[in-house]
Amino acid sequence: MPAWLHYAPAKGWMNDPNGLVHWQGKHHLFYQYNPDGTEFSNQHWGHASSPDLLTWTEHEVALFPGPAGTAPYDATACFSGCAVEHDGAVSILYTGVLGDAQLPCLARAADDGLSGFVKDAANPLLPAPPAADITEFRDHSVWREGGRWRMLVAGARREHGGSAFALSSTDLRRWDYDGVFADRAATKVPGAVWECPDYFTSADTAAVLVSVIHEDGVTGPDVWWMTGTASDDGFHVRESGVVDVGDRFYAPQSYWAPDGRRIQFGWVRTHEDPAGLDGPAVGFMSLPRELSIRDGRLYSEPAAELSSLRRTATPVPPTGTVRFERARVAGELVLDAATANGVRRVTLRSPGGAETIVDLAEFAGRDGVLRLFWDAGIVEVYRGGVAGTWSDLRVGEVAELRLDGAVGGAEVWELARKERDFGPAAAS
Repeated sequence: MPAWLHYAPAKGWMNDPNGLVHWQGKHHLFYQYNPDGTEFSNQHWGHASSPDLLTWTEHEVALFPGPAGTAPYDATACFSGCAVEHDGAVSILYTGVLGDAQLPCLARAADDGLSGFVKDAANPLLPAPPAADITEFRDHSVWREGGRWRMLVAGARREHGGSAFALSSTDLRRWDYDGVFADRAATKVPGAVWECPDYFTSADTAAVLVSVIHEDGVTGPDVWWMTGTASDDGFHVRESGVVDVGDRFYAPQSYWAPDGRRIQFGWVRTHEDPAGLDGPAVGFMSLPRELSIRDGRLYSEPAAELSSLRRTATPVPPTGTVRFERARVAGELVLDAATANGVRRVTLRSPGGAETIVDLAEFAGRDGVLRLFWDAGIVEVYRGGVAGTWSDLRVGEVAELRLDGAVGGAEVWELARKERDFGPAAAS
């Protein structure tokens, strides 16, 4: 199995990133995982770690559903959640699923390698959603504030649609319901249901990200950000916008790196590709991103570590077409600011003739250089704090790259791919 830049397990189904945390010198990536098939079912938590956001080791499954006799509250599945440092160790809050019931649960790391988690005897932490009109209640974002733990749970309310609910606790076990934190009507963020909340603050501004399930027949961006201020009566939105302008990015989660950067990963929904269900594994993680808040707006940029993968650069000629002597699985196209405003689209062509066309309209007129990464059929574009993710797994290698529009300052970097330790799943 090749060592892609985008993380994927050796086998099985992967979706939402969970429990992202930097602990004991490593970045830990947990994720929704079906180890026994390539469909969304039987959700466990898979686990990978990295010292540098580039070199990943796949570990044994970290969190299992059930068993029904001692942990009936999650016997169906372990859905999404987050990680926090607590009393010298790592604890996770996740959604335990039993049939149609989805309730918050707590577990504590069994060791400093985070190889597994011990479920808390208090589970589930709530016997039911905390208000009668709540129709969906799952996924968790937890942080420490003012001597208490604060938590957002996403979901929906009857006749109100997508909502996020606020709770607080002194010990991570007993939670008080503080009311609706934000909803569709107050924020202008769409969705019949909100999922996978992610909350953080920078200086005097707070940010909330949610992934949305639209009403039947409604289409549009699936991940949204809101910035503003939080108070006892909820979240007061100043600005809102789309996290990713592509059509594959979903359920992102972020965490603090030791150097103060906010690092984000999201699920790349490759099962929606025509070729996305081939092979032993389905689903990828995005490249690591850095988040910041500038002038009240969320900015997404590729993690600085990705630049260390650059090897040799090839200038793009005035014709706008580059043909590679050897097809490249991974590369980076860089357009300077003037060129980025003049290039309308980029076409990536495989050795067999399949083409991916990336429309750059969403990035026109924005500030700075444009960076386009491709890797194993996944494309990520960044400019001016805006990101976009697309995929076409038929174009797993690029033999030719073509720019449509005015070409000036453009170059293509060959990117190295780090060695991967695919861990126990690769041998089973």
